[in-house]
This record gives sequence, structure tokens and C-alpha cells, in this order.
Amino acid sequence: MALKGGPSVGATRGSGYAPAYRPDAPVTLEVRPLSACAEIIDAWSHLAGRALEPNPFFEPGFALAAAHHLVAFRDVVAILAWQGATAGPQRRLLGLIPVFPRQGLFLPDALVGFGDRRILNGAPLLDRERAGAVIAAVLDPRRQRLLDGHGLVLRAIDGDGPLAVALCNRPGSEGVVARFKPRQGFGTGVPSSDAIAAFRATLSGYAKLTLAEPRTQGGLRDAAEIILAMEASGRLAQAGRATLQDTREVGFLRAMTRGLGRARQCRISLLMLGDDAIAGAIMIGRGPRAWLYLGAQDETHATLQPLAVLLALMRRTAPNRAILLPEGGVAGEAHRSIGDLHLSRGEAMVPRDLAGRARDAWRRSLVRLAGSRLKPPRAGAA
Repeated sequence: MALKGGPSVGATRGSGYAPAYRPDAPVTLEVRPLSACAEIIDAWSHLAGRALEPNPFFEPGFALAAAHHLVAFRDVVAILAWQGATAGPQRRLLGLIPVFPRQGLFLPDALVGFGDRRILNGAPLLDRERAGAVIAAVLDPRRQRLLDGHGLVLRAIDGDGPLAVALCNRPGSEGVVARFKPRQGFGTGVPSSDAIAAFRATLSGYAKLTLAEPRTQGGLRDAAEIILAMEASGRLAQAGRATLQDTREVGFLRAMTRGLGRARQCRISLLMLGDDAIAGAIMIGRGPRAWLYLGAQDETHATLQPLAVLLALMRRTAPNRAILLPEGGVAGEAHRSIGDLHLSRGEAMVPRDLAGRARDAWRRSLVRLAGSRLKPPRAGAA
């Protein structure tokens, strides 16, 4: 499914999967590799459609394509929160939290949410009605012994997003304490409106300037190839970092744009100067916010910043939608705060929990030491 651009939220609404909402049913946890979640794609897509903070980067169309193409995603594990019997037809997925696998000797005490340069929003998918219950279940001392960690750190979280606001503004809710730590060094990265207007006027003097946005699958595919070729003819290609120079990366991008395009979660725009494309942008997400996943511009017009002109024209066609940039800037909105969300239990644990935590920490240390045996010294070594 991932190779064909696996379906996302909009692609599975007619699948008939609609489990009943039961607020009093217990929450059970399961841990499995992210690449092994294709068999629950209906439940996964249904959860993405009712998530507290919608996140296309953790939907099947993006995550499964990444797990099948990219090495960095291959060993990612997902914490799944379920409600209902394992084999029952009304089993409901309440949460999907991708985390780093815990392997090695020196590891942080907390579970760490998966982060990558391609993940521009690290908010996990949590049912908007039971988000607090899912986090509380993951942080429960008895369950964390099964997950081999204490606490949870979520990366690349929008400090003004629904998830951070809901958890940080309700201290102690369901025993969960949330602390947001913003990252430093994020700038707007957007030229002033006067500069963009000047660039646009200069470009319009050469030829007619238009915005092209294909809507069909074939049009999206062709536009994506134009952007890849444009990027491969610039400075990134000279440095060996163009997408087309990495077979895994280009395979992922093609599968991802197909999968998210079917769910209307991917928008590709081209800035045309006459009959030639001089800038292109691949946007991910819909609604009031969208992320600029990949942007490219013709190097012959680089001084006039055609990519910035393109983003300004896209903003004019959808003035209520903000464009979030990879470096933390925002086109059409005030500066946003990106950081890490630290979640922990607020109440004191009983002696049995403290003893179990100490016992499990000792057991983990022995296992890690056994798995990291030193090689025998070379002959003649001191």
C-alpha cells in the first residue's frame, strides 16, 4: 500500500470502519514497528481524522511511505493505544505515538518521540476525546516498565498548537505534568511584503507571471517532477544534496505525494514566467495551516527570489491559510514557537512503584552491559 501511495484520511472514510465511542472502556497499549502498521490502516486513518492535532506527517500516506523507503524510519516503533477487545469489530484506536527504539547502553530515562528533518510537526495522533487518557496510560509507572522508559518527550511540537495548549493549560490533568521547552534560533525567513512586491514587478516585466496548481493525480505527478528537476539543476546538486541524487529519497517523495494527494493533503504549486516554471513548492496539510515540505527555484532568477514570490501568490489565493516554513518561519502569520514537550507523571508513586522502577533500571543496565561486550584486546595492546 505504501508503494502505491497508501490511503490517508480522506481515502478510507467509505471503508465502513466506524467503531463506537465508549468513554469508560479501558485503554490498552501495544508496541509494534511502524512498518508493521499497514494492517491497521483503516483504524489509523480513522484516528487521523479525529485527532486532537491533525498531523499529515504521521498519517499512513506519509509514514508508511517513509518506513518503506527511508532508512531513518525503518526501525521506528509505534505505541498504539486501543480500546476494546483485540479481535472485536468495535476495537477503536485512540493513539499512535512514533518513538525511537530504545537500544544501546547510554539512553535517556524518558521515551523520546521520533524526530527527523522531514517531520515538520511531531505531534502524535491522539483521539481528541481521550488524549489525556492515552498520555496517562503511556506514563503509567506499571506500563512504562513494559515500554522501558519513564516519561515522554515529544519533539518538534508547535507551542501554540492544540496538543501543547491542551496539555500545558491543564496542569495535573489525569496526573500528567507537561513542560514546553522552545528551541532557539528560529527566524521568520520571509522577505518583507515590499521586497516581494518589487521582485514580482521586476519578473512581470520579462513575461506574464502566473500561478499553476494542478488538481489531478497526473498533474501533481508532473509538477513534482518539474520541481525535482529544478532542484537538481541548482546549488544543491553541486553539493550532492539534491533529492534526485538519492534514490531512496526520490522514491519516498513520489510515493508520499501520491498518497497524500489522494486525500487532498498535498498541494503542488508552480510559478510560471510565460511558459517556463521558475519556482515550485510542495505543500503538506490542509486547513488553516500547511507546511512547505520542498521548495525550488530557477537559479537564473535567484536574485529576484521567485520562491518567495510564489509563496506570496499562494497566500493571496488562500488568505486564511498560513504557510509554515521548515526553518520555523511563517508566511502570513506571526512567528511561531517550536520546541520539545516533556510529559511526566505528577503524583508521587507508592513504594511498590518506586521499587519496581529501581529493579527495572537495574535489569536494563545489566542487559545493556551484556549487549555491549568489549572486543578482546589486540596482541601487544596494553
